[in-house]
Amino acid sequence: MLAAMDPFQVITAIKDIVLAVAGGVTAFVAVSGIKKWRQELEGKAGFDVARALAKATYRLRDQLHSCRSPLITGDEFPSDYFENRNPTNEQKAQGTAHVYKNRWEPVREASIEFDTQVLEAEALWGSAIKLKTEALRSCVVELRVAIEAVIEDKASGGADFSADPEFGKQMRRTVSGTPSSKDNPLTEKIVSAVSGIENELKKHLGRS
Repeated sequence: MLAAMDPFQVITAIKDIVLAVAGGVTAFVAVSGIKKWRQELEGKAGFDVARALAKATYRLRDQLHSCRSPLITGDEFPSDYFENRNPTNEQKAQGTAHVYKNRWEPVREASIEFDTQVLEAEALWGSAIKLKTEALRSCVVELRVAIEAVIEDKASGGADFSADPEFGKQMRRTVSGTPSSKDNPLTEKIVSAVSGIENELKKHLGRS
């Protein structure tokens, strides 16, 4: 076909072919570039969300451990608590409530931050991450319930736990424990929950 054309027509045809091919290559490169750029953005977003959730997870873990510290110092009680050498059951309950109210505030703040980061992660990755984070969230609820039970037992003069010693033992072990406590159910749950979140985040933190 090209042989039947004059030189000018041949050059024009070749130019059109070259331009068409160049346009196709340019379009392909552009689409590939946009796709790669989008993947990089998604990867960076995933990394940032994973890092933020990891930090929130560790903060909540640490605050749970602090709240559960077996060591309660005198300055954690109300300033006038020790003025009465024979406090009533209600005063003992109020003193204990004062201690754990102050200890709980950092847990509450850490929980809010944790929940916020979980929502960010769920929006990006779906509900799978929420299944992992719920385990740690349930530890927060369990601790709160146990603290309330201990305070109520103080108010009853120990009658609540005396009626069910095994329940009382369980509540005290839930309220009090260290990160290295052996055979402590809540400590083990916290460690397991954090580990589950870490494993879920590894694939996202591997990107940069």
